Amino acid sequence: MKKTSLATMKYRLYSTFVVCIVLALALLAMFIHVQSLNSRISVLEDKATTTDRQLASYQRSLCSTIPKPIDVLTKYTVSSAGFDRTYHVHTPDNYDPSVRYPVIVSFDGIDGSGSRMEAYSGLDELPAVVVYPDSLPGKRGFTAWQGAPYSLEGTQDVQFVSDILKTLPSQYCVDSTRTFAVGMSNGGAFATIVGCELGSQIRAVASISGAYYQTCQQQQRTPSLLIVHSTTDGQAPFGGSVARRLPKVTQWTEKQAVERACATTLPVKTIGATSYYDWLNCTDDSMLRFIVIQNQAHGWLALPEASIQRAQGTAGYIWKFFEES
Repeated sequence: MKKTSLATMKYRLYSTFVVCIVLALALLAMFIHVQSLNSRISVLEDKATTTDRQLASYQRSLCSTIPKPIDVLTKYTVSSAGFDRTYHVHTPDNYDPSVRYPVIVSFDGIDGSGSRMEAYSGLDELPAVVVYPDSLPGKRGFTAWQGAPYSLEGTQDVQFVSDILKTLPSQYCVDSTRTFAVGMSNGGAFATIVGCELGSQIRAVASISGAYYQTCQQQQRTPSLLIVHSTTDGQAPFGGSVARRLPKVTQWTEKQAVERACATTLPVKTIGATSYYDWLNCTDDSMLRFIVIQNQAHGWLALPEASIQRAQGTAGYIWKFFEES
């Protein structure tokens, strides 16, 4: 019994020793593997940093070949879809042609122009290159953007915007990954069409007092969207219009949330008589915000919040939303 017990003890000790050796070897192998991974990660991080520096240097060298505009406001003409189209571009104060700037393309409402949009919007105060395209005369004699029943039929306006975005990098030092669209009334609805059909180029859209006659026809992706509307809008009624085939703004907004498959709805925030509705975790990492304003007429609506950015009021708030997106 004693010999058997001693042999058993020796076997157990030997087994324990072997197990310890195996565990020690395994831990050593794991340690070596972790050290190897850390070393490889460090090398990759160094390469990424070097690549970023090289890319930044390359981008600066490309921009350095673009002459600085003589004036902060320059007018251009481009042939697009069979039309001679005009637009003008505003550069921020102290524009540096070696620095890449975000781009805002801005659309006025019916019977409007890029110059009128520039005059009332306050977008020139933003740290961005702002483009003000001019719309074409529509079916009733006044200018209008694609999507409304009184505008010209066809998709020439979306093509016009696409042509501007292709041409702009040869004229200004711009960051094509930060391109935004803004519009008011008919221009607001058109901005959402641009964001949809040129979605691969547009990061976020802001629509003020939009008249949403037409939805997107060729969706590429879903950029973030800011919708601002007044409940007392007499031209683009908040409750919609059956006779004019205008949807309720609430229904149109909810449709945007469904199309974006937004996963999160935040509690409604109210400031004074203004309500803020937010949807997050939407398709393409986009966000959707709906701001309902009381007792303001149709137009470039005033928001109760003042932005801490360079521009105040509505333009400043829009810029803040673009930065969040």
